[in-house]
Amino acid sequence: MMKATIEVTMLVVATVGMIGGIWNRLKLNKGIGLRFIQYLGLTVLVPLIVVLSLENRISQEMTGAVAAAAVGAVLAGLGKAG
Repeated sequence: MMKATIEVTMLVVATVGMIGGIWNRLKLNKGIGLRFIQYLGLTVLVPLIVVLSLENRISQEMTGAVAAAAVGAVLAGLGKAG
C-alpha cells in the first residue's frame, strides 16, 4: 500500500511538473533554456527514477548512479548560467 502511494505521488509530481513547466513557458512566451531543462530534469527524471527503483526495474547501484548523474548534470550548469 505504501509503495503504491509513493509511486502515484511521484507520477503526479512528474506530470504536474511537466505540465506546469510547459504552461509557464507558454504563458511567459519564453523558449526552452538551460534552467527549464534543469527544472524538467528534476521534476520528471527524479520521480521516474524513484518509481523504477521501487518496481525493481533498476538495481540499487544503478539507482544511485543515475540519481548522481542527474543531480550532477543539473548542478554542473549552475555555475555557467547566471
